[in-house]
Amino acid sequence: MSRRSDGTYRCDRCGADVGNAAVTECAMVADIEFLEDGPSPRNLHFCRVPNDGAPEGCAEHLLVPSNLTDYLEATGAADE
Repeated sequence: MSRRSDGTYRCDRCGADVGNAAVTECAMVADIEFLEDGPSPRNLHFCRVPNDGAPEGCAEHLLVPSNLTDYLEATGAADE
């Protein structure tokens, strides 16, 4: 989880503070991690704020058109 022991939410790629994890501050990705006891849900957060390692925020490194090909084609967003 991205909520750290000090109560903050941080980008899981670069560690930038993403405020209260609002959608305007970060992209949230739901995932499952497989632990010894079985699968466990986890929420990952990726900043949208530009920083040194990611000029457009870390979300732009993950949510690029090449990673969203099927989604963009299904929604018609690929034509825009």
